[in-house]
Amino acid sequence: MPLREKKYHQNQESILFFPGQGRPYLGMGNRVYRDVPSIKEVWNCASEIAGFDVRTVCLKGPMNKLVQTCYQQVALTTINIASLYLLREHCCVNEAGYSGHSAGEYSALFAANVLELESVFKLISYRASIMQQLAKNNKGVMYVVKNCSYQTLSTLIDQQDLATKVNICCDNSELHQVIGGEYASVRKVVNQLANMKIETNKLAVNGAWHTELMSEGKNLLAHFLQTIPFSIPDKSLVMNVSAEIVSDIETIKQNLVNQLTETVRWTATMALWCHLGYHNFIELGDSKSLYYLAKNSHTLKDKNILHVNDYI
Repeated sequence: MPLREKKYHQNQESILFFPGQGRPYLGMGNRVYRDVPSIKEVWNCASEIAGFDVRTVCLKGPMNKLVQTCYQQVALTTINIASLYLLREHCCVNEAGYSGHSAGEYSALFAANVLELESVFKLISYRASIMQQLAKNNKGVMYVVKNCSYQTLSTLIDQQDLATKVNICCDNSELHQVIGGEYASVRKVVNQLANMKIETNKLAVNGAWHTELMSEGKNLLAHFLQTIPFSIPDKSLVMNVSAEIVSDIETIKQNLVNQLTETVRWTATMALWCHLGYHNFIELGDSKSLYYLAKNSHTLKDKNILHVNDYI
């Protein structure tokens, strides 16, 4: 990006958004690792609280470890927050609000000063451990569904009487969804989608996130949240489950609990930011998943969609 254009965007109010789990790879986080105290503090804090060397796992894996949610959630949160530190140290971006996709919501809470550094790693580590155990106990599967609206997919699931077995885990954009649940039930939906010539791809995850298969974790997470200090957001925060601006601390906590089993309403989240008049969006972290979703979204076609790599 030309320097003049970058400065222009810096002067505008920007919404920062943080990715969740995606496609991990060996060497992830290299771009946001620096041998400077502030960045080393992030990586060291994550490692100390999570109980494993996050930098080594990101760099060397092995992959059969990195793909597990108990490692991946901590890794992506470390990378998200390290990239935030670098953005703030390198640029004077006018931050107006925050959202995070799925596990990325915890990074957004940190950015909004709801959670301190140690607290965010305690929470994400605990959340990841719950989900890892539930994934072992309650086998599930997730599929990306392309070129299909939320309403079309929801109707199809209802018509097959599978609403209690299959959930739309993520409503990512107008024509990009993710479904999950019990294997046999999800396969019925996938087969019907194939008959309709709608493309699906199985996700390489070890559980069915944002489905009822995670329901046993809700009380556990709710109790743990009460042990963590929270503050009122210092900028606007739009959360996944409600797709609304949330500032009340107890409502924030309830949203985090509900997010374990309910849909990530990303389409509605981005639509709200647009409705509020924002034009500048920056994805943090190592991934460009939200960047590309936004670039391909009709709602965001006239917006400035940027990535932290444009700045650091």
